[in-house]
Amino acid sequence: MAQETATNNAVNKAYKGLMDIAKLDIMITSNYASTIISMIDFKNLNTNIDEVINRIFWKFTDELSKHIANDDIEFITYKSFCLNEPSDELINDCFNIVNNIITNKKSSNETTLYTLLDSLKEKHSQKEIEKSLDTIFDILLDYYSIIRK
Repeated sequence: MAQETATNNAVNKAYKGLMDIAKLDIMITSNYASTIISMIDFKNLNTNIDEVINRIFWKFTDELSKHIANDDIEFITYKSFCLNEPSDELINDCFNIVNNIITNKKSSNETTLYTLLDSLKEKHSQKEIEKSLDTIFDILLDYYSIIRK
């Protein structure tokens, strides 16, 4: 139970941290995981960081699916909050992943974020795959920027 509580606390803190990045419209210089999950949480959850990231992703998509309209999806443009610089093809593929979940209101019971990202391996280089997680979170923050106004 202590591990579950620690995971939930880390998810909530990281979720708030991501929302603050969008609210303040700031750029971050590292990847999202190291920016939004505190070092204390990293030490307490060293074997569970993937679960924290997966839960943050699903928490965001859950919230976004309640507020994002199809018009928003059609007209959003990609803005990076971290210095990621993915290819246009990776951006489009990541948009497809996020949009599919939001529009179909899929839940974390159906799959994991990492399973979704595995589908990109056939199409993209390892260098691009390493950017996919940050690209996904950039897209989530782009959408959050729409609904927070």
